[in-house]
Amino acid sequence: MLVVDDDAEVHQATEFALQGAVFCGRSLELLHAYSAAEARETLGRVGDVAVILLDVVMERHDAGLDLVRVIREELRLSDVRIILRTGQPGYAPELSVIREYDINDYRTKAELTHTRLVTTLTAAIRSYEQLCELHASRKGLEFLIQAGNQLFIPRDVRSFADAALGHLAALLGAQVDAAFIGPIDWREGEGDQESLGVLAASGRYGGLVGQPTLALGDTPLRASFRQGLARRGHVFEGEACCLYLGRSYGKEALIHLDLPPVSSALIRQVIEVLCVNLRIGFENVVLFERLNFFAYFDQLTRLPNRTRFLDRLDERLPSLAPAGWTLGIIDIVRFSELNDALGHRSGDLLLVEVTRRLQAHVGEGALVARVAGDAFGVCWQPDARGAGAILEVFAAPFHVRSHSIPMRARAGFVDVASVQGGAVELLKRANLALSHAKQEGDQHWRFFSTEMEANTQNRVQLLNELRSDLNLGRGLELHYQPQVSPTRGQVVGCEALIRWVKPNGAAVSPEVFIPLAEYTGLIVDIGDWVFAEACRQIVRWDREGLPPFRVGINISAAQFREPDFVAKIAEVIASTGVSPKRLELEITESVAMEDPESVARQLRELKALGLRVAVDDFGCGFSSLGSLNRLPFDRVKIDRAFVRELTPETAEDCIATMIVKLARSLGLEVTAEGVETESQAQLLQDMGCKEMQGFLYGKPMNAASLEAWIRQQGD
Repeated sequence: MLVVDDDAEVHQATEFALQGAVFCGRSLELLHAYSAAEARETLGRVGDVAVILLDVVMERHDAGLDLVRVIREELRLSDVRIILRTGQPGYAPELSVIREYDINDYRTKAELTHTRLVTTLTAAIRSYEQLCELHASRKGLEFLIQAGNQLFIPRDVRSFADAALGHLAALLGAQVDAAFIGPIDWREGEGDQESLGVLAASGRYGGLVGQPTLALGDTPLRASFRQGLARRGHVFEGEACCLYLGRSYGKEALIHLDLPPVSSALIRQVIEVLCVNLRIGFENVVLFERLNFFAYFDQLTRLPNRTRFLDRLDERLPSLAPAGWTLGIIDIVRFSELNDALGHRSGDLLLVEVTRRLQAHVGEGALVARVAGDAFGVCWQPDARGAGAILEVFAAPFHVRSHSIPMRARAGFVDVASVQGGAVELLKRANLALSHAKQEGDQHWRFFSTEMEANTQNRVQLLNELRSDLNLGRGLELHYQPQVSPTRGQVVGCEALIRWVKPNGAAVSPEVFIPLAEYTGLIVDIGDWVFAEACRQIVRWDREGLPPFRVGINISAAQFREPDFVAKIAEVIASTGVSPKRLELEITESVAMEDPESVARQLRELKALGLRVAVDDFGCGFSSLGSLNRLPFDRVKIDRAFVRELTPETAEDCIATMIVKLARSLGLEVTAEGVETESQAQLLQDMGCKEMQGFLYGKPMNAASLEAWIRQQGD
């Protein structure tokens, strides 16, 4: 309280009257000023004044009233309570003073007896405290609004923790002793105390940042956190509190705060309201980290995924390129089969163990990522043994759930260099090297070379040309190789074989473009074209008066897997008007054995249309006699490899002889492919093979040439 009066006795009397007085539970501190100027200086220096006892008449008759204007308008002290008192009330009538000046009470000095003085001061101090609380509440609300917006800025829990402690310090207006406990590592589904640690701290707790809660020992700080976790709510005890920020996706966060010695109930309320914003902000940042984790990391192994791997490579490429680093892709051989056989849980554990071994092999500082389901990306500096030594991690069996599981892998490597396209281009080159390693078998690796890239570019160009010619209806044509019956001396059929001649006149071997078409799926469109063209050609031959003979058409595995395959066959037959009895579809033994029940159903549907079905390259696969017996085949074709080995010495117990006997026992017709000599033909006839196909009778020829050949045979 500031006493402003030019009479020293008034100061003494006031101090005597209020000696030891307690107002609203607090003692009173008196300040003294003997003039309006001295009062102004004191108020400018000491801001926290609750009440002013102000004399009206001092150096001037209205000095006190003028000081009121200075206090309210210049010093802008709106909360301080002003009690105006005078020994000469006639100079300022009471009603006009109350009306014109912002004062809170007006008394003559004679009225202010001890009792009246204490009563008046008590009312004034209560009014001052209420005003302070209202202003503090308004400022608190403004602070909460501003803080609420700022708490949505952080995108990770550690940054959020720093921001939270900063807001608490701003709210309390001073440096705080506080520690923020939260998830020290993002693990899906985990939320126990082992996953919690000090993410941010200030004041006397500043040195604990980064410490897990278990490392805090048996301290009051850890006890505070444990109490907050147990209650899952705020804990205020003495001059400290534990603020519980809630649980989001299994993650929890708390703040321990040492409260200032004097903390009003309003401050506590504002802290609790701030915690509502902190709770929302915590949920938001945990959700963001969760989304970020799923976007850039593999949930099982916790390794970066392909996207994150490429980003980190690009970041480090300038320093890695000149330092002899290698980028590799490690592919586990037949992992899907292991996964199905052992169960997905065991398969997951295998991948975790592979991750552990790879990280141990390449060491800290290297980049390891899971770039596909069973493929890992690695960027490291190989030791003297070279990059291929990384496959040694698969040398020893993996032990998972009481199983000892041997595993094999293949790898493709590329020297890290600054290339156009950055990490994406490097990964593409490593993938290209891996594809070459796969062609060499298990546990092989290859380094990228420019020849690989050139070959790939040639294959891509060839595929584009093939697709273009197929779409434009040029370059592709069917050749037909006759199938004859030597005993009757006549043509009984032919096999349709596709040929491709590019616009520049260069012929491309089927051994080159057929595997390429199968690999890319273009074989389905090509196969559809082959079937339709063969049907149209049969109709043309019929118009030319050629004798009827069957035409064998090869069906690829990809065609046969098409869900509308039979419907497309029926549609072409209907649109071309060809007799289905003239058509014989040839499928390989491996296709027939993929899913015998499904294949049998489709074959029955095809035969219901009137077509015949042959199994091609018989003897090269792994079919069982029982499966073959259940499939409605009409013919077996002996592969040329078995015909080639025919000699008079081997004819009795060779594979060709066994195939003929098997076919006859099953009631199937037999055609031998690749017959090139009279000796082979005679041996086949002797064992009971009645139809043959090969260079001995005719090479594949276009439709016009076959027509001429057939007419010549008739002559």
